[in-house]
Amino acid sequence: MPEPPEPPKPPKAPNPPKPPKPLKGGAAGAEPDESLPGYETIHLRDAESMKALAHPARMAVFDFLGTRRIQGFDGATATEIAEVVGMTPSAMSYHLRTLAKAGFIEEAPSRGDARERVWRLGFSSFSIRAREGASESEKVVERTMVETFTEQHLRHFRRWLEVRDQVEPELREASTVDTGRLRLTLAEADEYQRRYRELEAEYARISLYRAEKGVDADDGTVVFHVRLELFPEV
Repeated sequence: MPEPPEPPKPPKAPNPPKPPKPLKGGAAGAEPDESLPGYETIHLRDAESMKALAHPARMAVFDFLGTRRIQGFDGATATEIAEVVGMTPSAMSYHLRTLAKAGFIEEAPSRGDARERVWRLGFSSFSIRAREGASESEKVVERTMVETFTEQHLRHFRRWLEVRDQVEPELREASTVDTGRLRLTLAEADEYQRRYRELEAEYARISLYRAEKGVDADDGTVVFHVRLELFPEV
């Protein structure tokens, strides 16, 4: 008897979308990380650049524009930012100029009203690290900035704890908090970080691609906060 025909092969999955080009610009005194094409991480090593964020209002601006960016909005006006932060537009203008001078934010294309500037983040991602051989004062600035961003993250996390029982079960299931201890060599710790960053970069590229496409209320996405802490027992 003739052999039965082979079943048809399943269709190939479509290629993932190409990542967007990294945002141009960057904070003064910052160094871009070229190891992740399409996903530009700026390493802040300059104390003066870090100081530009050392104010609650400017920290709130940075946080708000970061959320707007990943949601697909191309920035916000001084009036919109001031309303979120709780300041007058004129008072907010000073903080926006300070952030722009340091390279953290930049002007976005106008919405058609020349009287209202639109501001957006100046880069995709960044990390804070003092230069090798930094002075004690620079190290203090570094520690202060790390603590500031940690507190900002904790504020978001506390807000999530307040409302998580009120959201859809699927959203709760998609969220997680893991903590523990690992006994690693230094080489293994480096490998752990590298593999985590590769995975993060993969999904960051997808997120930036969606951000470049703009707002889409029907794409089924949610903005998640992510944070990795890996440090030795001392």
